[in-house]
Amino acid sequence: MTQFRLIFTLFIFSAIMWGCSGEKSNDGNENEKSYTEENESLDSEDPAKAMENAMKEMENAFEESGITKVEPVDFRKLKELLPEELAGISRTNAEGEKAGAMGMKVSKAEGEYEDGDKKIDISITDMGFMASGGLGAMMTAGWLMADIDRESDTEMERTTKIKGYKGYEEYRFDDKSGKVSLFVADRFIVEISGRQIELDDLRDLVDEIDLDELESMKEEGKEE
Repeated sequence: MTQFRLIFTLFIFSAIMWGCSGEKSNDGNENEKSYTEENESLDSEDPAKAMENAMKEMENAFEESGITKVEPVDFRKLKELLPEELAGISRTNAEGEKAGAMGMKVSKAEGEYEDGDKKIDISITDMGFMASGGLGAMMTAGWLMADIDRESDTEMERTTKIKGYKGYEEYRFDDKSGKVSLFVADRFIVEISGRQIELDDLRDLVDEIDLDELESMKEEGKEE
């Protein structure tokens, strides 16, 4: 994922969260006035003050959605969890980045393993917040809020448990390509995708990631 895409994802997430905070129901009555209706218009407000108020609104939205903001783990630490070799294929590239927008930060490490037509990609992402459920889980990954079990002659898709974590699998039997994802410690997304690989072999690759080490980073960056 390029830095632009990472920042764009953060921006969309932040915008939705801010938008959700603008309207709140009051015991089933009409929605309360939005933030901009209760205060001076942003056009006449000092830009710095406007941004400060916007950030406060977002913080309130996070709290109400079961989200706890954290400082993401350094992507260099996440890179250390990328195996040097997978399924007999040496790692051909490893990279990482940290990006932020509107007060949100995300860090991510990615590894590539390629040998002829066979290719495997691993990504480990620290979302910069802890989401135990509700909107936070939905915004982290849609499948966290879903219950999926679908299969045809050419493809399958399902939500499941992987090593005790909520997981998601999708696979195409015709071209032997697919993806396995899991949500670790309510903040990390681990994703393994491959092509020209059997489904069982793709699943087995999860064992190559030190999930215990990733779990041990759960408390890093939390505000005291």
